[in-house]
Amino acid sequence: MGVAVTIAARAGTGEVDPGGLAVGLVSLMLAVAGMHQATLSQGWQDTDTAGLADRLAVDVRKREEEARQRLLGGSDRTINVEFTFLPSPAHHGTGAAPHGTLQEVAAYYQALRPGRLVITGAPGAGKTVLALHLILLLLADRALGGPVPVRLSLSTFDPDRHTLDDWLAGHLTRTYRLRPTAAATLVAARLVLPVLDGLDEMDAGETPGRAARAAAALEAMNRYVHSTTKGQLVLTCRSTAYAALEGADMWAEDASRIDIAPVSLAATEAFVTARARKPARWEPVLNALHAAPAGPLARGLSTPWRLTLALAVYDARHPDGSWARDPVDLLEPTLRTPEQIRDHLLNLFILAASSTGAATAPYTRLQVRTWLTVLAGYLHANTTSARDVAGRRLSGTDLVLHELWPLTGHRRARTVHVLLTLVLWATADLPAALLDDWKVYAGNVTLMVVGSLLTGVPPWPMPSRLERVAAKTPAGRQQLVNGLVGGLFWGGLVVVVDMGNVVGPVIGLVYGLLVGLAGGAMVGAGLAGVLSDAPEVRRSHGNASPRGMVRDDLVTGFATGLVVGLGFVPFYWFALGPVFALGAVLIYMLLFGLGGGRALALLYNRLFRCGYRGALDALFRPWRAFGPLFRTGAGPALGAAGVRYTAFLLCTRRWWSSQPLPWRLGRFLDWCCDAGLTRTAGIAYQFRHRELQDFLTRGHIHHAPPPQSASTDPGGRPPPYGPGP
Repeated sequence: MGVAVTIAARAGTGEVDPGGLAVGLVSLMLAVAGMHQATLSQGWQDTDTAGLADRLAVDVRKREEEARQRLLGGSDRTINVEFTFLPSPAHHGTGAAPHGTLQEVAAYYQALRPGRLVITGAPGAGKTVLALHLILLLLADRALGGPVPVRLSLSTFDPDRHTLDDWLAGHLTRTYRLRPTAAATLVAARLVLPVLDGLDEMDAGETPGRAARAAAALEAMNRYVHSTTKGQLVLTCRSTAYAALEGADMWAEDASRIDIAPVSLAATEAFVTARARKPARWEPVLNALHAAPAGPLARGLSTPWRLTLALAVYDARHPDGSWARDPVDLLEPTLRTPEQIRDHLLNLFILAASSTGAATAPYTRLQVRTWLTVLAGYLHANTTSARDVAGRRLSGTDLVLHELWPLTGHRRARTVHVLLTLVLWATADLPAALLDDWKVYAGNVTLMVVGSLLTGVPPWPMPSRLERVAAKTPAGRQQLVNGLVGGLFWGGLVVVVDMGNVVGPVIGLVYGLLVGLAGGAMVGAGLAGVLSDAPEVRRSHGNASPRGMVRDDLVTGFATGLVVGLGFVPFYWFALGPVFALGAVLIYMLLFGLGGGRALALLYNRLFRCGYRGALDALFRPWRAFGPLFRTGAGPALGAAGVRYTAFLLCTRRWWSSQPLPWRLGRFLDWCCDAGLTRTAGIAYQFRHRELQDFLTRGHIHHAPPPQSASTDPGGRPPPYGPGP
């Protein structure tokens, strides 16, 4: 308020309409009052840990139910795997029984003190499925306000740059759209039970040592405490990798380790009988397992993943209802080792994905194999070389669409992003040259270059999302009031600094209030979720697709620009004419849609924060949708993540890259999820299993299926049986 009064006094009454000034000051006082109430309201919401935890539990349950079903191939039948307690060299937890099973894992875990569990097993033993089963059972028995189990992929954890608390809070912010303050509060209160999946995936080798990232992660877990005891957590890791870490004197202290046993012959027979569409077709295979319980076939099918794979491959049908393959093929003499059986099943599994049920796949087998091989190769390179790009360790398992740009190199996609933004902005501003002056256009282009650099240079743009506020909730109504109060403030400010002298006090007053109320209503009811991640004012989107992150970011940018542009249409129409008014709308849409919010944020952050931060925050904060952007200068670049993704796709065209990918990569990966080739984990895609990812990177492997398994794609072309180009 002091800033507004000072500006008004120095301007003099001859240049400012007195009536407009009074309206502006009254609006400002209302805005400050609304801001104060909103601050108190939001502060209470961010510290209501029990309510936050309850809402988070709903989103986690929905997400993990879907993830479990995908891992099980669309079925709800699981193998009741058995596990055995293995004591740590020292400092292990208490309460662990000698043996347990998947069905009783929740009761097993609840008996542990202090609630720290390490799940180990062979590749494909079912560690992730066991962890998911535990999560869902704990959520089913969870008391209101209790801890929420949240699964995270350890491949994205960099213990050299982040503490475990900060990383957990960041995951909640990105994946479940919690406000940073709310996420940090939940983690600090230990109302998040971290389920850390894939300790063995943090390093390239099978036997990590004391200098490995996995060892540093274990140190971070050992520093993770709750009051006077170690904090609760669940960890999964391959048996060989964890044994190597124990050999290097590194393990999860005060934790109980369980090791999943190979699937017994009785469990295999029970699973096949329960899951197969016609169990009689599997009798020759089961007889062979009984005859040689330690043979290659038994060892090749000794894990839940391999059994699920075999049933998916050999229970598939052609569109006419006939069986696509016969399980007897597993008895072929050419399959002499467990590894050959594994690769045989993986190869057929990829081929079988060309049809889902009776529907023909929208991609050829060659396309599926080629594109998946490119993605698997990228993840493999991240794992083997432990690559860091622009301050971030690249994941060896996660495929986040707007963060895939390093696949094309460290600079190519970022450079294309800058050029793409500049070309579109310069094209949109051509009316300035045609209707005004080329010098004006040259000045605008110069500013566009600066804005393009600000937009394209930041390496990891954060996607935004347009949400409709749930007005039925108290917080939603508060958000709507905040938008209206902020709109009144901005409408009054327009009268004070501009419109009063141009059109007179009466028209200026009407215009300012109408624009302010309309804009405030749109912000409060529609754009409040653009930069506010508070779940209290949004509908639940716990199962949002990773593909939707990019789409929502672009929609948010263009919608925000449309609203801002429409707010200025009457002024431009009256002062400059209809052509300029409509052109302004287009420019605002492109400005915000292509990440211009980032440029505005950085400009404010650099020029105005020093010495004036408190006063300027008081002025800008009432407009809640843009408060975080102007306050910190580090808010989302509206649309920038979507444009970066578009630039990345341009860089993967066949005429430019040796690593081609489809134009609609997100749609392809969603189809792969439906086909069982990939899965979602938070905002990332992952391969269905690490064995599938590793298989695609081994280009020398080639196992031709038996003659009766051969088929042709809809175009009559024979399928490619190798692992791809």
